[in-house]
Amino acid sequence: MKFAHFKPAIVLCSICIAVGLLLSLVNMLTAPIIQAATDAAANEALLVVLPDGKTFEKITIDDSYPAIVKEGYRSDAGFVFQMSVTGKSSGLIIMCGISKEGKIVGTKVIADQETDSYAAKVFPSVEGLDGVYKDMDLSGFAPHLVAGATLTSKAYGEAIKAALQAFAIANGGSVDLRTPEQILQENCNAALGTTGVTFSRWFATEIVEGIDAVYTAADNSGRVYVIGESFIGVKADGTVVNLGSASEAVIKAADALIKASTLTEITTIPEGINTKTVKKIYVTSTGNYVFELEAKGYQSLTSYGNGTPIKIRLSISAEGKIIDCLTVSHAESKGFGDVCATEEYYEEFRGASASDITVSVVSPDDHLSQITPDNTDIGAISGATFTTYGYQKAVKAAFEAYELLIAGGEEA
Repeated sequence: MKFAHFKPAIVLCSICIAVGLLLSLVNMLTAPIIQAATDAAANEALLVVLPDGKTFEKITIDDSYPAIVKEGYRSDAGFVFQMSVTGKSSGLIIMCGISKEGKIVGTKVIADQETDSYAAKVFPSVEGLDGVYKDMDLSGFAPHLVAGATLTSKAYGEAIKAALQAFAIANGGSVDLRTPEQILQENCNAALGTTGVTFSRWFATEIVEGIDAVYTAADNSGRVYVIGESFIGVKADGTVVNLGSASEAVIKAADALIKASTLTEITTIPEGINTKTVKKIYVTSTGNYVFELEAKGYQSLTSYGNGTPIKIRLSISAEGKIIDCLTVSHAESKGFGDVCATEEYYEEFRGASASDITVSVVSPDDHLSQITPDNTDIGAISGATFTTYGYQKAVKAAFEAYELLIAGGEEA
């Protein structure tokens, strides 16, 4: 009788094992078929992307090549490279033919798992982005993003750039394969004389004259000031290093301003301020304001969302202009609303006043009020109507709060 209690568990376990074995068998049977289909498509694509090629000889792709370059072929007419990248989904495989002169001849997608809406916008045929990149070389490479299919088109561009880099390497050249973020971190470490320290961009609460950007060391060893392409370090004790041709007076004045800047929370938020959006307000010793905002984007305004708001930090000068903008956290859609967490997006807001901010749609109806690619409103994200609406409304709420604070002479 006791054994009967275990029978359901034994049956369930047996089923799980059987299903697992069946899936393994299916994978064993289908994997070679999928690979064979990909290989056949690659062979067919060789003449499509490099039609003047008569013979193709496979070359060795080692660690000196970009990691996404998986195969390479040398031809009498140039080279062909095969890249594997991740767009909306993984498994986006692209072939790219390059002439002996180092220019793109043609490209072709030979395998993908992209959603239909993305794929249709990026590569409806070999004439998709192929025409955009044709005749480009490495020195003139410029990525092309397609509205509404950011991830797919970005991955496409990464593949093409990697092919051009692979061409240079195959011909004995050297290529800097570091990412922009890696270059930034290395430049900051070199400027401050540190090694392996992580730097993050300083959220500006003050207007710092003559400085393009400021990065703070995670270990509090100092800051790095960027002027044009120059990186100047200032150690925690105030010592300026790697000054180069920059003005020491400008650097020291900026560092002194940042060190002296303090934030004091306004504990009693004045009546009339939208506290559903404006969660906290701080004032600096120089009269600037910093707002912590919660915006309702796609995740909060649609039945598909999980209710997560977009958390924003925004600083406004005493004169009423945005000093800095930062998306602290969000859960907006990948490839669409997540644009709101990029440096390019923040740059749109810097220097803007209240009159510059327009809410692009009256109501975020995804059928009637789509944000179009030609929309020039600050903060407008093509294809991300709900994110755009929420972000712009939040920035508007910050400016409305600022006006009430100024009118009331509010202090901490």
